[in-house]
Parts: sequence; C-alpha cells; structure tokens
Amino acid sequence: MESKKKLIFVNNCLKNLQKRVPKREIVDAEFVRFQDGSGKVVLPTECRDQDVYVICDVNDKTPNPYTGHILSPDDHVRDIARVVGALKDNPTRKTLVVPFQPYGRQHRRVFGESTEAADFLRECHFWGFKNILTVDSHDPNVAAAISKHNFDNMFVTNAMLADMVIKEQIDYNNPNGILIVAPDAGAQQRARHFADRFGCNYAFFSKRRDVTKIVDGKNPVASKQYVGFPPLDKDVILVDDMIASGGTIIETSEELKNLGAKRIFVCSTFGLFTRGTADFTKAFEEGLINKTYISNLTYLKEQNLKGIEIVDSTEQLLSCINAIHQGEENIKEELGMVLEPVSELVRKRNI
Repeated sequence: MESKKKLIFVNNCLKNLQKRVPKREIVDAEFVRFQDGSGKVVLPTECRDQDVYVICDVNDKTPNPYTGHILSPDDHVRDIARVVGALKDNPTRKTLVVPFQPYGRQHRRVFGESTEAADFLRECHFWGFKNILTVDSHDPNVAAAISKHNFDNMFVTNAMLADMVIKEQIDYNNPNGILIVAPDAGAQQRARHFADRFGCNYAFFSKRRDVTKIVDGKNPVASKQYVGFPPLDKDVILVDDMIASGGTIIETSEELKNLGAKRIFVCSTFGLFTRGTADFTKAFEEGLINKTYISNLTYLKEQNLKGIEIVDSTEQLLSCINAIHQGEENIKEELGMVLEPVSELVRKRNI
C-alpha cells in the first residue's frame, strides 16, 4: 500500500504554499521558542509509515508572536534537525524541501573558509533525508557532496519569463530588440539560458575585486567591464538567482542606461531585499528599472512593493513534491528543466 503524504512546515513558513495543500496532509507541528532563544518541536503524531516532506524557508523572519524572536537561517536549520529528532525513524521516507538552499553562497573554499553548503547537505544525509528539493541553487555542483543521493534543483523561470513578456508587452518575435544581461560572470550561464529561450544575444559584466579589503563581509569591486553586444535601444532583461541588498542590480542598471538601454527589467528567483525595497522603488519611479520580477518562494517582509511583481510559483513546487511522492522517474517538466522557446511558454501561460 502506498504511503500517505505528510507535509511539515518548519516554523509555519510559506503560507501561500500551505493554502494549496489539503489540510489532512499537513502535520500541525508546534515550534516552541524559549526566552533564551532555544527551542523544541512537538509533533501531534509520529507519522509512522508515512512519506514525510519537511519544508523550510530559511529566510523566514516572521517574529515569534510570544517572544518577538526573529529566526536566523541557522535557527531554521536547527529546527529541521529538531523535526528529524521528533520523527525518529518512523516515516518510510523523509524528503527535505528548502526552496532557498541554506548556505548556498558559501559553496566553495577560499583560503581558510568553511564550506557550509556541502556540510549542510552531508548533515541532511546523516539526518536520513533520501531526497533534497531546492529551487535555483546558487551552485548546483555542490550536490557532489552527496553524489549517491537525490538532489533536485527546480527552476521557476518559465512562469516568470512568460508573465514578464505578457505584462510588459515585450516583442519576443523581434529578438534583435532584446538583450539578456548578467550582472557578473557568475550569472553568465543563466544569461545564456535566457538568451536561448528568446533566440537573442546576451552580455555580462566582468568584475575585478580588491582582495586586500573586506567590506560587509566581501571583497569590494575595484573595476567593472561590460562584455558583449551593446544594449543601445534594446529591451534589457537583467537576470540573477537572487537579489540580496540589491546594490549590484541598481549599479548595473545605471551602467546599462548610460550605454543606451531602452527599457530594463530585472528577473530574479529570490528577492531578499536585505536593505529594504526603497532603492528599487526609487529606481522604478525614476524610470531606471521598469519592473522587477521575483518568485514568492521565500519570505518577503511587507514593504513598499511598487515596481516589484511577485510571480506565484507555489503550484509548480507542489507539483514537484507530488511527482516525487508518486515515484515518477522523469520529473524534468515539473523541475522546469525542459528548454522551450518563449513563444511556447506564453502560449501555455495563456491557456
């Protein structure tokens, strides 16, 4: 008999996704936080012989209603471990769903740095997770840390691209009027992927960092050079996996405008806006950035979202979870890995 599917939302995260899930499938877990910041997890059931999906948004900063405590990514990861401890070995299978991959930006060792991304995946293996599902991993190669286990990397750019083209009336039948730009060399592969969808050209900015200084935890940019086709009189789509503070996106948009870009759109899976959205609101009002598109798969504090379009990606995420539960061998379509031209994406979106 097929195991029943049960979902545990760590710290009651991703409420938009919860709305799509039948209540009978959600485990009403209690996440207790004490005054000193420590905590515990209480499960109303042992989930014996169930197919359990532990879902966690490590960026969720909703204050605890009783203590006012705001959780860090480390706190959320610790709560994942607490859930595993409460489940014991009762489920038939455990799958971890982390839309925003924890520690994804610490994906390689430089000098004496720690390697959180790989270490976290190995911890997940130790905790007994047979599958890990994430969205738009900063560096999917980190999956080599658990090469004998499933690491599914989902992309939500199909829906984001289709929404952008439809709402902004981007003429995808004229690829010469469109240019995809990556803000740095690290996003160059992403820009090439987008350009293939449109059949247009792409470009990127090459940065040189000053390794003798550290500002806000990273080496500051010493110089930047534009590489690729000119953006003059084109609709430019600036692509990246995440917007952190947003400083790089704003600076890059200013340089593209100086190079003659007609309209600038930003497409990023995750909008963290760690310094708020005021700079993006100003950029929108001043005509620097025409619109910023992000998904709804991570926490976003209620702020001024003028000029920011949030694309609902929860249906695709739930489809992936269902496909894993049903044991489908090929879930490329659910993962958004099927390469289709923009015209086909728009057609499907309009159905």
